[in-house]
Amino acid sequence: MDGALSPQLRAAITMTASWMGERFYRTFRHGEQPPAPFDAVFEQRERRIGVTAGALWLGDEPVLPGASALASLLTADLEEDAGSYAIWVPPATPLPLDEPARSRLRLLLAKGLGNLQPGERREVRIPVTVKIAKIEAGGAYVSVSGGLSTQWTAMSEGIDGAFHLDARTIHRLPEEQAEIDILISRVRDRAALLAVEELSEIELHDYWLVSRLPAESPPGVTVIGGPTDADPHDGAVVRRQLRRHVTRAVEQRDEGGCDLAVLVLAGALAHIGDELVTASLRGMNPASYGALDLIVLVADGQVRQVLQPRSLPWESAG
Repeated sequence: MDGALSPQLRAAITMTASWMGERFYRTFRHGEQPPAPFDAVFEQRERRIGVTAGALWLGDEPVLPGASALASLLTADLEEDAGSYAIWVPPATPLPLDEPARSRLRLLLAKGLGNLQPGERREVRIPVTVKIAKIEAGGAYVSVSGGLSTQWTAMSEGIDGAFHLDARTIHRLPEEQAEIDILISRVRDRAALLAVEELSEIELHDYWLVSRLPAESPPGVTVIGGPTDADPHDGAVVRRQLRRHVTRAVEQRDEGGCDLAVLVLAGALAHIGDELVTASLRGMNPASYGALDLIVLVADGQVRQVLQPRSLPWESAG
């Protein structure tokens, strides 16, 4: 693997090799020889799989202050030979740099990593405070800013008055609807107690995702996240980055021989279902990526296939 790759892209590449093994019922090992011109090379028996990797945020390196320091602290917390792990920071989430907030986050994440098996992922509850104010006695709605904004209709149903909820401290909602319902109930219960022009705080949770990387990954913790000002829902940026990485992957395939050309994209997403890569690829001219065999997106502790191979080199060989 190219030594110049960031730890985030290295983790994404390793996850892709493991995913390919499960998807295609083959064993893919990292090549021992220098991968140039590719970013990495997988070996499957005598076959050579060329891998290009890139991030969907602007620039390949995340500008996330405190990420390296947090990764070092969490790595130091691990027992020897405890394995390799990833912290998937929700988009637009700043890491705490001061104490005691940084130590509290460190303890919560370290606990969340416990007893994970290779390939497993888990949500970690991070305590946060949101604010709600009753604006008017009339009306029946809750305007919401922040991570709970998609739930405003459920909060507004049958509510008495007009409210505003500042939920900008929430960056990622839980995957289970039952957990979301608990958040909504707590907001509605507090809203029912407020008088007009009264402001109150509510203790809720942000839901971060942690995962254990494949067994062949280097030991330690990788903190994966894009710049805090990156918007994963900005389709223009996603399309621009996708075109750039596709072009580079095609160039690498033209320069180096391989039996299968793979493009690995790393994204900073709250949930992989939010991704725009699939739609962006459909909007591209197929001739621009026709030389590539497989495109995958790695985000939220998961790997998603974006472009399916038309054929596989081992199929003809049996």
